[in-house]
Amino acid sequence: MKRILVDATQCAGCRVCELACSYSHEGLFSPSLSRVDVVKEDKYGLDYPVYCRQCDECPPADACPVGALSKGDYGATVLDAEACINCGICADVCTYNAVKLDEASRPLICDLCGGDPVCVKKCPTNALTYEESVQVTDRPEGVFRELRERWGIDA
Repeated sequence: MKRILVDATQCAGCRVCELACSYSHEGLFSPSLSRVDVVKEDKYGLDYPVYCRQCDECPPADACPVGALSKGDYGATVLDAEACINCGICADVCTYNAVKLDEASRPLICDLCGGDPVCVKKCPTNALTYEESVQVTDRPEGVFRELRERWGIDA
């Protein structure tokens, strides 16, 4: 399955991915409405975009009391907005903290933009790619720790 991959060594933390995502889905440039959330470790200048990993086993979909989340085309997790009751359980159980809620507690989950992710296309440093991959299990804190160790930066 194709998934979005991150090369944290290339991420500049510009947040263009967040803005492109929110504009593509909501018609507004608003990081709070993005399905991508750039996590920053400012002390060391490290950045990592967090997004739905399109897990083979999806805890948010399994926990949804009304079945509003399912696997759609391209393996993407898809929200049935009409069925959703905005309970927020999906955000609580997401293994990767990739489900955000808007002000109305509506889940914001990456749907891979129909197989052509806007965040990947707009990333100016090519930190994001969309390619065949096994499930991604990296977490920002682990990636940051590995980069600090590789670069000899004391934590």
